[in-house]
Amino acid sequence: MTNTLTTQPLPQVELAFKPTPLQYFPRLRESWGGPHIWVKRDDLTGFGLSGNKVRKLEFHLAGAIESGCDTVITCGAYQSNHCRATALAGARLGLDVRLVLRTPDGNEPDASVANLRIDTLAGAEISYISEAQWPDRDEIMAADAAELARQGHKSWVIPQGASDKLGMWGMSLGFREFMEQAPEVIGADVAAVCHTGSSGGTTSGFGWGADRTGFSNPVVALCISEPAQNLIDRVDRIWRAGVETFGGEMPQPDLQYVDDYLCGGYGKSTDELVETMVEATRLTGLLFDVTYTGKAMYGLKNEIRKGRFDSDDHIVFWHTGGGFGAVN
Repeated sequence: MTNTLTTQPLPQVELAFKPTPLQYFPRLRESWGGPHIWVKRDDLTGFGLSGNKVRKLEFHLAGAIESGCDTVITCGAYQSNHCRATALAGARLGLDVRLVLRTPDGNEPDASVANLRIDTLAGAEISYISEAQWPDRDEIMAADAAELARQGHKSWVIPQGASDKLGMWGMSLGFREFMEQAPEVIGADVAAVCHTGSSGGTTSGFGWGADRTGFSNPVVALCISEPAQNLIDRVDRIWRAGVETFGGEMPQPDLQYVDDYLCGGYGKSTDELVETMVEATRLTGLLFDVTYTGKAMYGLKNEIRKGRFDSDDHIVFWHTGGGFGAVN
């Protein structure tokens, strides 16, 4: 498939149900005040609430198949949505999946629940590393690939969250999809697009897509795990790799980072966050998780309270999926 944002052809497998809906949820505005809130429903892409992760995997797994790989290796926290999505997609495509999962001490959790249970059901082979080993995750996956090569297998290694130029590309096409929907569905200027900011693939893709499609209003990354500067650095690295591969200039979107709602870091929550997540579900009928979309929705509610948006603004909350992760 030749993609519309560049003349560079990239292989792609069709895994997601697209386009995902863009829907209005007036009860959020009625309860919280502030702007009109629309939700881009990437929770409906398919693959068991795997959400936007599938958009990234369409390009990674196509690359794996085209390269003749029989195994995919990736990594994440032991309740990672990305790892769950990879396990399920690998099962569909007939690829072996090996997951390197992070736990506090590097030991297998006592109970196999939520995303971890789904990883197992999908047939993924799992190994565990500790928080202390996490900075060496790329080297650990490379060593795993080398060992598999000695056994006659060929592996495709996907970084954390599929957050690289290929993952970025998938999300940039998702942003173009939104830009094609918005005029007809919303029928008004979109004042901001808000989303969960974590490993960088989604944020870099939205920034790239906003720049290339001429969307000049803010794209707001609500950080859920680390200080904003960490995400800024990741996005910059991904963009530089994208420019090297796809050409063009470095993107210059109005990309804004908010890290006031980390609640202690990745997978951590507070009573107020959980209360907001439950409230949002009861106002919309949508499911959120405390690690990603619930924390981002908590951030959005607080930004509304602070007066970030005008009452006549139309804003979009990009629901990136999730829903099985355990609460810490």
